[in-house]
Amino acid sequence: MPAKKQRRIAVQSAAAVQAGRERAARIRAWRGWAFVAGVLVLALVLRAANLTAQSLWADEGNSVRVTERPLELVIDAARADVHPPGYYVLLWGWVKVFGQSEAAVRALSVVVGVALVGLVYLLGGRIWGARAGWLAAFCAAVSPFQVQYSQEVRMYILVAFLGALAVYALVRWIDAFVREDHPSLAWSGTYVVASAAGLWVHYMFPIIIASVSVAWLAWWLGRGPERKKTRIALWWVGMHAAILVLYLPWLPVAWHRITAYGPISGAYTVGFVVEQWLRMLSVGETAPSGDLTRWIVLGCTVLAILGAWAGLVGFGERAANRRRGAATLGLVALALAPAVTMAALAATGRPAYRPKFYLVASPAFALLMGGGIARLERSSGMQRSLANRLWLLLCLGLVAVGAVRSLRNYYLDPAYARSDYRAIAADIAAAAQEDDVILLNAPNQWEVFTYYYRDGVPVYPLPRSRPPVEAELVTELQSIAAQHDLLYAVLWAEQESDPERIVERWLASNAYKASETWYGDVRLAVYGLPVAEETPALTRALDDVRFGEEIALRGYLIEPAQVQAGDVIRVALSWEALATPSGRYKVFLHLVGPDGEIAAQVDTEPGDGMDLTTAWQPGRGVIEDRYGLLVPLGAPRGTYQILVGLYDVSGAPRLPLSVDGQPAGDALTLGTVTVG
Repeated sequence: MPAKKQRRIAVQSAAAVQAGRERAARIRAWRGWAFVAGVLVLALVLRAANLTAQSLWADEGNSVRVTERPLELVIDAARADVHPPGYYVLLWGWVKVFGQSEAAVRALSVVVGVALVGLVYLLGGRIWGARAGWLAAFCAAVSPFQVQYSQEVRMYILVAFLGALAVYALVRWIDAFVREDHPSLAWSGTYVVASAAGLWVHYMFPIIIASVSVAWLAWWLGRGPERKKTRIALWWVGMHAAILVLYLPWLPVAWHRITAYGPISGAYTVGFVVEQWLRMLSVGETAPSGDLTRWIVLGCTVLAILGAWAGLVGFGERAANRRRGAATLGLVALALAPAVTMAALAATGRPAYRPKFYLVASPAFALLMGGGIARLERSSGMQRSLANRLWLLLCLGLVAVGAVRSLRNYYLDPAYARSDYRAIAADIAAAAQEDDVILLNAPNQWEVFTYYYRDGVPVYPLPRSRPPVEAELVTELQSIAAQHDLLYAVLWAEQESDPERIVERWLASNAYKASETWYGDVRLAVYGLPVAEETPALTRALDDVRFGEEIALRGYLIEPAQVQAGDVIRVALSWEALATPSGRYKVFLHLVGPDGEIAAQVDTEPGDGMDLTTAWQPGRGVIEDRYGLLVPLGAPRGTYQILVGLYDVSGAPRLPLSVDGQPAGDALTLGTVTVG
């Protein structure tokens, strides 16, 4: 073949090979973007799913209602709050555009949560490459921890986003130095704005700045000539000076809030902090307990450790390795920061455990996991082997199984639901009458409760001070009781607002609890209140009525004798301990209708659970006890019997009843009332 023809064929072959490579590169690029788009769509679907299925809880209600104030009052309110005003100002502007519905106010966190997933992709791509980027983004997209807080009207997902943005800005800032040997004004500004905004959003943001500084310091120590290192250091100091200037107006308030902050949780061990840290970052708060969850947490932890190791291999050998290693070190520091901080606070006597504080570490943990998965499925050659692909499927399956099990509980299991103030308000609105009243035992429920309950019977937030002043609180309770017939008590966070249970003790002694229902972690108790102008009551003294050999019933009072559906029948019982009770007993009261069926009942320990029978002693005298029976709406007219008895909380049979020394079954018929 002539040489000229050979050269032409060679050129054509080379061109064909080059074209094939370009086509393959375009396919890989489109495939990569398709993966990223799919991950972002997945993140959006998970964060928007069931967005309004759960009620706003107390802190969410506070966030929403603060936006109803003028902007200057929003900022003023933050001076007394445990958070700076940044998030509230942002939400204030958001509400002005999108409204105040549940979906609207939660959509802000949804948007930030999806943006965080995109940022994780960009950051992972910068550190380890595009493949590790989308793997990390997948871990973030399905993270139950991130999904949960991307549906909450609070600032925590925003803090995580701003922290990740600060890390990304640092990586780009370092890239500018490596590539062009001079700082980038754009990325310097991005870092300054992200860090200053983070400080305005949450008081824990300094630990994120400290973590980022670890990455910068690791990279800076390996830089070249001292003259350049000095210039870089001065630029870095200048950036933080700019952050300080932007935060300076709020700095005195922040200093006061941080230094005055006392313990906000019980004591805990370092082991507990570490265990919960890994659990939250791997499978979130709603994962079921059990061995499978523990294995998934272990697997995710191993992947994160592998990612850290992959990022630190060869650290300092070349500029690219030094940049990657510094960024990885920053991610490790950020992943560790909240756990280290909570352990340190516990050691100094100011325990501040809250699972949500781990959220700032979640993007870093997802990035380390993505890096670990990419490392496992990478082969030494250009082509990935079947074993590598199996590793990829195994790792993604591990993450997916953990996410599915946790998200299923979060979306569907009522046991993991937040406080349901929406249902509480609806139930009260359906039953309350004009002479009724609502008491919120923890005043910071006011905002969320009145978000759902705008009009109706009066609402009293008590106690009005922390710690409560008992004399003032009792005086107000007496005034409320004198004006109303029935009281709905919404009880939440008693250990913080009323640790001595002043409100509940007063109600147990002066009112008649008819029911108690849990709505998530909030209780709704219904109390009948004494009425001065009441119809005649049924009162009777008893001589020899005994339950077992240790407890005697000396008398009772039932009022009123005639009721209507929705009323509370008030029952007062007078007990006496003949001997120290050998068991811990509950009292049951049954309202039995004309058809012989139980229309209403109460089962509780004496004194609303605050005067246990195990503490009763002979010689104490008569023990007064109060109960209420709520006549259900729709109860048919007729004559109803009221029965009383006792049984052991262990589930043992009821105590036998004897009247005048003769066996009389296991329940005493106190009397009858007429439902009109």
